[in-house]
Formats: sequence, C-alpha cells, structure tokens
Amino acid sequence: MTENTSPAIDPNTVRELEKARADLVTVRSELKSARAERDTIRGERDEAIKSRDGLKAQFDKQKVDGEKALADANAAVEQAKADAEAATKGATEKANAAVIRAEAKAAAVRLGAVNPEDVVKLIDLGTVKMGENGQVEGLDAVMEAAKESRGYLFSEPSRPGTETGTTKTTPAPKAGDPAPFNAVTADAKDVAANAAALGLRWPPR
Repeated sequence: MTENTSPAIDPNTVRELEKARADLVTVRSELKSARAERDTIRGERDEAIKSRDGLKAQFDKQKVDGEKALADANAAVEQAKADAEAATKGATEKANAAVIRAEAKAAAVRLGAVNPEDVVKLIDLGTVKMGENGQVEGLDAVMEAAKESRGYLFSEPSRPGTETGTTKTTPAPKAGDPAPFNAVTADAKDVAANAAALGLRWPPR
C-alpha cells in the first residue's frame, strides 16, 4: 500500500510568485498614477481649450468692437466734412446774394429808380450769378428788362451839369467888394457894423 505524498514546493517558485505579486502591485500603482496623470493632463488640456476659446471669443468681440468704432469714427469724420462743406457753401451763397443785391441796388440807382429798394425786392435775381472772377454776371440784362416791364419804378436819371450844360459856378469876387461877413472870426465892432448894414439894432435891447 502506497502513501500519497504532495510534491515538494520549489522555494524558487515561491519567491518568483511573491515577486510577481509585488510586481503586480507595483504595476497597478504605476497604472493608477498614470491614469491620475492622464486625468490631470486632460483637465489641463480642457482648461487650455476653454481658455483659448475664451480668448478667441474676447478677441473676436474686440475685433468687432474695434471695427464698429472705426466705422463710427469714419462716419463722424465724413459727417463733419459734409457739415463743414454745407456751412461753407451756405455762407458763400449768402455772401454772394448780398453782393448781388447791393450791385442790383446800385444799378437801379444808375437807371433812375424812384426807390431802389423796391426795385431790388420786385425783380427776380435768380439768373444773376457770381462769376469765378468775382464779377456779377447777368445783372445788366435783368435790370434792363425790369426797367422795360416796370417802368413806373423808374424816372429819368439825373445827369451831371457837365453833360447838360447847366453847371453853375460861384462868380469870383470883384476887386473892392467887401469880404463876406464871418461871424466866427468877427469881433464886436464888425458884428455891430454888419448889424447896422442890415438895419438891425446892436446890441439888441
């Protein structure tokens, strides 16, 4: 009758098994650390992506705001330029209109207008313009037409005596004629003499 005996365990096998178990624990620990590091890296990556997206959104907003501000500034410049041109044009037109009215009044006087102001108010100066050389253009035709159509506003303009031959001059004093009396420079004696010549009593009582 034979006895069942267990085979003897090789000590080397036990040591190898323990070593394998220890290696497994080490691998598991390293794997856990690797997973934790992986999760940390993923978190950092996600934060970086989030930060990048935030910066991009901020940059895009700043870009849009900057473009809008630039457009608004350009629009303001153009509006200011248009306003300045309109103001200059308006001032120029106003000044030209004043010059044209003054020239029309002077022309009405030359043509013998009874009341030059009325003539200027009644005629149409729309066709009269200021030329590039600063001269009024088209006024003569308008004034002549006004004189023809509104003759009652005009009279025959007076002409100087040199043209009509009616020029009068003060005759030169004759020798021996007394000098005209000058009350400013006369003394009391001269005043009394002049009064006597006029039949007046001097000094008056």
